[in-house]
Amino acid sequence: MAMSKKELNNLIDKLSDKDVPLVADLVKRLIHPADFYIPYDDEPLTEDDIQAIKEGREEFLKGETINLEDIIHDLQN
Repeated sequence: MAMSKKELNNLIDKLSDKDVPLVADLVKRLIHPADFYIPYDDEPLTEDDIQAIKEGREEFLKGETINLEDIIHDLQN
C-alpha cells in the first residue's frame, strides 16, 4: 500500500510525545544508514569468552538469569 508524505505526516502528528524520539531515530536511520553503521566484531573468541558463554548458558538453563520483561518493568516503574 503506497503512502504519500502527507499521509505519513498525518500519522506522525498523531504520535504521542514519548514515541517521537523512537520514530525520529528510525527515520534518521532510513535516511542516513551509513551514520549508524556498526562494524561486525570479527575478533576470535578467547578462552575466557568461551568459558563465560558456557557459564551464561548453564545459568540460563537453570533459570538463574533475569527475565528481560522484569528488567523493562523495573526500569519503567
